[in-house]
Amino acid sequence: MNLDSAAVYKKYDPVDVGFGIEHLPDQVRSAWHDTRELDVPKTYSQVTNIYLVGMGGSALGSDMLTAVMNDRLKVPVQVVRDYTLPAAVTSKSLVVLTSFSGTTEETLAAAEAAHKRKAKLMVICAGGQLAQLAKRHKLPSYVFIPGDLAKQPRFAGGFLLIGVLGLLERAGLVKVKDAELTSMMNCMNEVIDSCAVDVKSTDNPAKIIAKAVANKSVMIVSSEHLAGNARIFQNSINENGKQFATNFHLPELNHHLLEGLKHPKEFAKHAVAIMLRSELYHPRTQKRYEITADIFEQQGINVVEYRAAGKTRLDEVGEVLQFTSYVAWYLAMENKAITTDTPYVDDLKRRLAKV
Repeated sequence: MNLDSAAVYKKYDPVDVGFGIEHLPDQVRSAWHDTRELDVPKTYSQVTNIYLVGMGGSALGSDMLTAVMNDRLKVPVQVVRDYTLPAAVTSKSLVVLTSFSGTTEETLAAAEAAHKRKAKLMVICAGGQLAQLAKRHKLPSYVFIPGDLAKQPRFAGGFLLIGVLGLLERAGLVKVKDAELTSMMNCMNEVIDSCAVDVKSTDNPAKIIAKAVANKSVMIVSSEHLAGNARIFQNSINENGKQFATNFHLPELNHHLLEGLKHPKEFAKHAVAIMLRSELYHPRTQKRYEITADIFEQQGINVVEYRAAGKTRLDEVGEVLQFTSYVAWYLAMENKAITTDTPYVDDLKRRLAKV
């Protein structure tokens, strides 16, 4: 596939998802600006735990947030992907309800349960029943208008990450400076300069990786603050690229996965490991990447590396979000897949609506 041909993008990205990818920093800027305007009751700062509720693409901002801010958040945080809430949710809990459409049935069910338990609630959405609930109960909420910046939830990583971060910051549960967001956006813009669609394939690292992993089973390896990015990357390859991908956390994978790659015997020929590396990882974890990559290759698995270069954890989360968004988008072109088509997910939703 010629990823330098405008005709390719016109055919496989007819609604121009690429526009939103190339403007991800604008999502970050918009979400941070808008959440600065929110008034949050002081009682929210006194919660004893936080539950971030969402499904699919709508939960991806929460994954990034918990990974990059776990050294700053003042209380335990858990991401919930289900209809039900843990028993630990009480009136002393904060439940953040996230749904791009505002109509996700699991999230709405969790909202009802959280309200019954008198938990403190916050909302992030682009409308729908969740926006109505927030208005009815006068909940602190970030209701955004995605426009051309995000056609679907999995393309709204900037809105969702910074939406959650902004709400928690306004609640006094985490401290973030404006300068940190500016630095993060600068890192994202640097990726755009090197990976944008008009950068030729020979010089474009995102296009190079997309070609390297096409038609392979993809194993994404990450650690620490980039673990949420790996989850997003996995979802993006699945939904955008229409290709199998899963993610593993290192060092945990060293305790089981290396022995699980022998069978089926043909697996290694059809697999590739993408390793998200960072000099901000724990020193021992960094050493594990070198050894783990070597063992992968011993077993016949190709290894592709991306080395994040930000000065801070938040810098690198933005950088990797931008880079992997490009890779998954280019992979869709490589696989001749219409990026926004999700026929099997749509079929499942139609069937569920009948039962």
